[in-house]
Amino acid sequence: MLKRTKTNLIVHGLVMLAIGLICVLVPEATLKTVAWLLGLLLILGGVLTILLGRRRAEGGIDTVHIIIAILMAAVGIIIIVKSEIIAVLIGLVILLEGIDFIVQSQRYRRAGLRHWGLLLAFGLLASALGIWAIASPWVGTTLLGIAIGVGCMGVSADCFAALFGIKTVEHVFSHVEKALGDSQQFEDAQVVE
Repeated sequence: MLKRTKTNLIVHGLVMLAIGLICVLVPEATLKTVAWLLGLLLILGGVLTILLGRRRAEGGIDTVHIIIAILMAAVGIIIIVKSEIIAVLIGLVILLEGIDFIVQSQRYRRAGLRHWGLLLAFGLLASALGIWAIASPWVGTTLLGIAIGVGCMGVSADCFAALFGIKTVEHVFSHVEKALGDSQQFEDAQVVE
């Protein structure tokens, strides 16, 4: 069973490393893939909302569920057709986080907390990156692809760290087993005498 776990960790680690490298090297293709997957999931969610809602309700699906289903499907189609909208949305999220950091830094400053300037600097940097990503969607596309790639490579590193951890544990157990075996032989020798 341990051999199978090692094999799974190696395969998973190599696959995630390959995906991570592809994402970093071709970030635009990464965004298009993410857009297609997200768009298809939203379209499927809209369709399932209508189908399952009709089954559950005896009198048919209510108007709110129909509107939600149509909006989900429409957003899915928009994301597939205009994949760069994801980059703009990510830029908006980064901008809002930056603004939140700036507001928090001012609260920290008024409260007399140290290092409020560091939070302010991060807020200004995040706000600038967010504005840049909104103004230039290719920047957001590139950053998103690279971030996904780095995340995949992090998962790969985690797999290999677990693999080396298993080897270390096996090594320790083999020494313990040998020590226990030696002590058992010693005890057996004393009993015979």
